[in-house]
Amino acid sequence: MKKIKKFLLTMAMTMALGTSAFAASGFEFLFQLAGGPGVVIPNKEAKDLGIKGSLSSDADISAQIGYMFQVKDGFGISVLGELGYSWDIYSMRYGSKEVASGSSVGTYSTQKGPDIIQYYHSFKLGLLPKFNIGFGGRHGLAIGISGGVKIPLAGNQSLTSTKAGSYTTSEDAKTQTDIPLKRKDITDMFSPAVIGYMKVTFDYYLFFTDNIAMNSGLYLGGDFAPKQKETKIGGNSFDIGLQLGFRFGPKA
Repeated sequence: MKKIKKFLLTMAMTMALGTSAFAASGFEFLFQLAGGPGVVIPNKEAKDLGIKGSLSSDADISAQIGYMFQVKDGFGISVLGELGYSWDIYSMRYGSKEVASGSSVGTYSTQKGPDIIQYYHSFKLGLLPKFNIGFGGRHGLAIGISGGVKIPLAGNQSLTSTKAGSYTTSEDAKTQTDIPLKRKDITDMFSPAVIGYMKVTFDYYLFFTDNIAMNSGLYLGGDFAPKQKETKIGGNSFDIGLQLGFRFGPKA
């Protein structure tokens, strides 16, 4: 019983102190657009086959919803949930897919080289803690570390192949196969059937009022893309991009 009373007293004191410390705390909501280029890093199974990474890219529309706790004047910590739509593209290649003019007029020569491109339309869900720094007046800065999953709902896999030899037209030198992907196709072909992600964000806030601001900044992110179930071939990506949006919530 004494332990219970001590626990309740501790909780009451914590809540009392919290009420004072978090007096300027409040609900926080952000709506933003983000996107940028990146590179694909093949996994070991892909590297063993001589597959090389190429370019990647991502773009998303997201909402961040949560609460900012005012720790002290000029510094606050936000705990935000993140959800939205994400578009991601990954490309890898083996050899070369270039088509060059041959030694004879009207001929084209190629080397053997498939090129694989995958893109996904995904629902994004994650957690984003932020450290908010207020500079006084209309200016603020936030540094965030986020992680979560992107659940692909649809997508496409494109395979462009070139065969070593000489051809009369450049179109004859290569073939392209497109495979539309639905959610069931993705779960059947890939494991895991989700894209894990991590991201570090840097945001500058320009406040119009005490609770409304425009945010702009950049992010560094990494995706853990799906791997093929049978071959385990896949890759991860590293991206850098810009973000722009609006923030509704108290200043730090």
